[in-house]
Amino acid sequence: MKRERYNVVVLGDSLGDGTWAGLYHVLRKDKRFNVIKKSKVATGFSRHDYYDWNQAVREIAAETRIDIAIVVMGTNDRQAIVENGQRHALFDDNWRAVYKQRVDDFTTTLKNTGAQIYWLELPVMRSPRFGGDMEQFNEIFEERARLNNITFVQTDGLATGADGGYTAYGEDRFGRTRLLRAEDGIHFTMAGYELLGERIADAMLADLDGAAVAVTPPGSPEAVVLKGSDTPAEEPEKAVNYDMADRRPGRSDDWLWLGATN
Repeated sequence: MKRERYNVVVLGDSLGDGTWAGLYHVLRKDKRFNVIKKSKVATGFSRHDYYDWNQAVREIAAETRIDIAIVVMGTNDRQAIVENGQRHALFDDNWRAVYKQRVDDFTTTLKNTGAQIYWLELPVMRSPRFGGDMEQFNEIFEERARLNNITFVQTDGLATGADGGYTAYGEDRFGRTRLLRAEDGIHFTMAGYELLGERIADAMLADLDGAAVAVTPPGSPEAVVLKGSDTPAEEPEKAVNYDMADRRPGRSDDWLWLGATN
């Protein structure tokens, strides 16, 4: 797949929103890439009644050519699945079977567009309980990526301490110590999202031509307006929590719905 210009479409939840912003920052000097946000907060694969990603990706593909797809999913999926009138509890055998099928259906739909797919591993979380659940999602995503022959982009070593665990502060992509995580222990600051974006960009560019990422020097005064956004990018140190604006009790974007995560 060689083009002069690639549409890089980011699909997923609120972590996808931030990853889109970080990837845009990382690639903004490389004119080959048009980074497009098609993520939607408070969504996932568990609640087809609320938002069906398999249908959504068909609609997105009908209006936007997808050359490269970035997928960031899972943080809203810690809930039961209702399929054909049957309720399946989180992580039980039937739940896993339905969830894996939904991941496969979504992947197949994307592959049918001709897109090269990069599925991002969910990063380390502050809450052991929440993080443990995200590890189970990662196991599913990595398995399905392998079986579906798509790229699983690992996040090991990103925004983590010396022991590989959660840390709020760490080195940004320019080697400066910065605040990397948001107050909820789930999301990131822009400096953190740039680390995720850089990891994805490295994988993309290695597959395309082995080219290095064209980075913007630290302290660059250049204003940035992101594709699909009417407002400038957040300041690097601002901890953005995208889901909280539309949080509803009992739904997956309410981080308290399974009890406190800290």
